[in-house]
Amino acid sequence: MVAFRPSRQAGQQALSGGKRGGVTEPGLAQGRPVEAEAGHAVRSLVGCGLALLAVAIWSGWLVITRVAVTSTLTAEDLSALRFGSAGLILLPVLWRRGLTLDRFGWRGLALIVICAGAPYVLLASHGLALATAAEAGVLIPGTIPLFVALISAFTVRVRVGWIARIGLGLIVTGVATIVVPALLQAVGWQLAGYGICLVSAIMWAAYTIEARRAGVDALHATAIIMVISAILFLPIYLLLPGQRLWEASATEFWVQLIYQGPITGIVALLVYTRAVAILGATRASSFTALLPLSAMLLAIPVVGEWPTLRIAIGAILAALGVLLATAFARR
Repeated sequence: MVAFRPSRQAGQQALSGGKRGGVTEPGLAQGRPVEAEAGHAVRSLVGCGLALLAVAIWSGWLVITRVAVTSTLTAEDLSALRFGSAGLILLPVLWRRGLTLDRFGWRGLALIVICAGAPYVLLASHGLALATAAEAGVLIPGTIPLFVALISAFTVRVRVGWIARIGLGLIVTGVATIVVPALLQAVGWQLAGYGICLVSAIMWAAYTIEARRAGVDALHATAIIMVISAILFLPIYLLLPGQRLWEASATEFWVQLIYQGPITGIVALLVYTRAVAILGATRASSFTALLPLSAMLLAIPVVGEWPTLRIAIGAILAALGVLLATAFARR
């Protein structure tokens, strides 16, 4: 084999930055920065697309759950589908990585299973039976940053910046826009739905804080929650009266099975985690500001629920609040 050896003239050209006659050749001195900038732009675009896909899946979960619980299936049926399918898929992950009790402890383990497992899904689904998808979009994902900030401030003394405080104030205003009229009109079932949605948001906020404290990656934490919930909930479900899973059509059964478990429980998690890796936690989490609005808009063609002006204003205020609270958490 003969080794290639550049000529002296070529070596001098390379050392001089690829110049001929004092003029920089295009694509040599400037090519690499341009290519790097183009690659960064493409990477950012991919990250934004992944974050939007996660938001679309989560918005779809609110709407498709609303469709199910107002037609054939119950909250218990949906929970069985969610944990039965996702738990089975994620069982190998839990088998390889274990429960990580050294990080969670028994108390932390119980907390994440309760606050993000079967109790959470049951509560959120029952809330969606009483509140519209647009209302739930404000009251559940729209208030999670508020409750995370409040719990963190009282438990671990996390400082909230003044811009984030404005965002939290907008979330409170958006929620009040929806809840206060129902309080004044004393609509019992509506208030019950709102209350259930808010409790669901508090539970997910508690799970978020505990998972962050333990430092366990999202896929591992989800595998723990899904498998343990399946083990604990499915035997209870089989003993419950009034199961309606067997009354659903084949189409409804498979749509709910795939969307409740693999898509919402696994795919949304993976694409959002990848978006965080590309964009960073702050930029990726700011996309969740779209959830109140996207759930409201998606419910129009899917469920036929047109939002009132009051609900639309509440969703816009909550979306702006989530954006400020997540994008400027420490400012």
